[in-house]
Amino acid sequence: MTSLMKPIAATLLLAFAAAAAPPREIVLRPDLPAGEEWYTPESTNQHVNHPSEKWVRKVKRPTMEVYPAANPNGTAIIVAPGGGFSILAIEHEGRDVARWLNQLGVTAFVLRYRCGLESGDTPAMNRQLSQKAAIEDGLLAVKTVRERAAEWKLDPKRIGVMGFSAGGYLTIGVATQYAPESRPDFAIPIYAVAPENYQPPADAPPIFAAVAFDDNVRMTSTATGLIEKWKQVKVPAELHIFPDGGHGFGMNKKGKASDAWTALLAQWLRRMNLLPRP
Repeated sequence: MTSLMKPIAATLLLAFAAAAAPPREIVLRPDLPAGEEWYTPESTNQHVNHPSEKWVRKVKRPTMEVYPAANPNGTAIIVAPGGGFSILAIEHEGRDVARWLNQLGVTAFVLRYRCGLESGDTPAMNRQLSQKAAIEDGLLAVKTVRERAAEWKLDPKRIGVMGFSAGGYLTIGVATQYAPESRPDFAIPIYAVAPENYQPPADAPPIFAAVAFDDNVRMTSTATGLIEKWKQVKVPAELHIFPDGGHGFGMNKKGKASDAWTALLAQWLRRMNLLPRP
């Protein structure tokens, strides 16, 4: 091997090792007992990309997986996967998103928020408990990332939250129920459901929302409702309604109009000065 090739080979090996290494985890609530179940979903599930894919359920203690950008630009996004408050589709709505954000120079944090809680008397109560816990975990995640921004070379004024479906519920909750230390600087709900009677404050963060027209009416009405509510408080909002894509597309390419959401989001991030302009 020539002297010129050696440093190139060493760099490639280091990059491969970094990609192969498991992400660092941060426990957000060490006061809570550890507990979660990883499992392999049915291969017939339309959102499963490969037979070895894992999802997680019955999360009792919230944790963040840290995905630092190789060349951080100061922006951070906390990513909340969806799963109906019972499971987390952590691959195509979490880790795959984080890896894509890393390519943009964004440091990502995949949030394993509490879900599938079973301490209520009825399934409806369990769902409500999980919904409340999800928002609490999202707020704590924003607060934690902001407090430790210097550790990851982040700008504490460029910390956002993104969520899919139930994770979008978390995102809207965080974008409307924050304290000063837990206020996100921007929010990205994707095919989200919304908390009941939510209302953005006057200093609500700007939002980017996306949904497919052929999704459930709850998701499309949430998306249009977001624009109306953000309009009332005169805070910038951008909405994309794709003609097709269904529910749960995440990072899975389907050959549908919804495949464009990542490119459109990257453009929005640049316009919001959250990414460097080319």
